[in-house]
Amino acid sequence: MPSHHGAAAGASLARSLQLRRCPLRRLVAAAFLVFPAAAWPEPASVAREVDLPAEAEVSPLVAEALFLCDPLPPGGRDLNLAVAVARGEPDPATGRAAFAVLPRLQLALALGDRAGLTAEVGLGTATAPAVDSPAASFKVLLREPGEERTGLAANLDLYGSTRSFLESEAGVGLGAIRALGPLTLRASGTLVSGLRAWSPHLHAGVSAAAAIGPAWRALGEVVAQASRHGIAVSAGPAVKVALGARASLTAGALFDLGSGPRLLTFTTQVGHAL
Repeated sequence: MPSHHGAAAGASLARSLQLRRCPLRRLVAAAFLVFPAAAWPEPASVAREVDLPAEAEVSPLVAEALFLCDPLPPGGRDLNLAVAVARGEPDPATGRAAFAVLPRLQLALALGDRAGLTAEVGLGTATAPAVDSPAASFKVLLREPGEERTGLAANLDLYGSTRSFLESEAGVGLGAIRALGPLTLRASGTLVSGLRAWSPHLHAGVSAAAAIGPAWRALGEVVAQASRHGIAVSAGPAVKVALGARASLTAGALFDLGSGPRLLTFTTQVGHAL
């Protein structure tokens, strides 16, 4: 399995498709996020495997993430293309909800053994600018995970705007990762505010991932978006499969839990190790 790091991995996907920056901002914020704000649809979060010390004699931690903000640094050099199909606001005339297609390209680079950088940008569609919502995240591993030790990582993010620098936002986050039997458990949170004015909002979540054979990974994620307007919680499953030695395919769905299970977004991500 190639080493990818959101949203989404996040990411940090969470990271991983920054839905909060698109015309669906109010919807996604009400539901959560899709990429690095991945409602921020997180950061497409990139994902990687964290090797435990050899003496531990346990399987590597499977540090996958698609919608969760992902502070873990990339394990190598990866190029990720994610496409989210997200539910928009209801049409005023018909009351029917529309869907938007949101493609996003991310480059993930390891900067040594304990640090890394991700840079990403939204790609244009028929109704969107050619380039939109650029973002970058510096990630550092604060403490290596171990057999009986929780790993810690931190991230410093910048979410830009193609309209005005004053619309940009910055965020700082912290995450934890730990093995529990066959599962890898993760939790993270990123506090974000506008650069022009203090406007804090928090994206946080938890996830569980497991290896299913040598090529498959399965995970479930719960993410929440909190601001002065309230708290929105969403959750969903995802699966990742290796496509040869250097490529992978990840697909996942996110459902709104606030007003009964309702599909918010479906995301697919293709990753390739450079």
